[in-house]
Amino acid sequence: MIRSFENRAEQKISGFQSPAADYLEGRLDIAEKLVIDPHSTFYFRMQGMEMQSFGVLDGDILITDRSLKPAHGALVIAFSSGCFTCRICLMDKNGIVLKNDHNVLTETEIGVLQIWGVVTAVCRNVLPNALKIGRYSHVCAL
Repeated sequence: MIRSFENRAEQKISGFQSPAADYLEGRLDIAEKLVIDPHSTFYFRMQGMEMQSFGVLDGDILITDRSLKPAHGALVIAFSSGCFTCRICLMDKNGIVLKNDHNVLTETEIGVLQIWGVVTAVCRNVLPNALKIGRYSHVCAL
């Protein structure tokens, strides 16, 4: 369980303080935990099962930070052949290789490959289809 103590509820106390006052907690702001740099953060919805072996499924929301420099093993968003794609960044002696379940892109393809940002978190919808109705039809939960 993630608890946030920074934004404790303020109370004016007159007389005897409640023994439960030590357990007051502020409301959890999930964006505060997932987004480090709001000006560099973008959201993508994964389409397809090309990253299934890396734990990313169709429909997942990818929280992506453009200010991070990719490292070996990082999940990245790349811009290749006019569209965005999600890949694992692998660094070897020949440079950067971007891999998914079906193929590999290399950095030597100049003008074709650009690492756009690093995925910092993945949000997955876990509601069963019977509950995906009305305002809950597009819920994404961690």
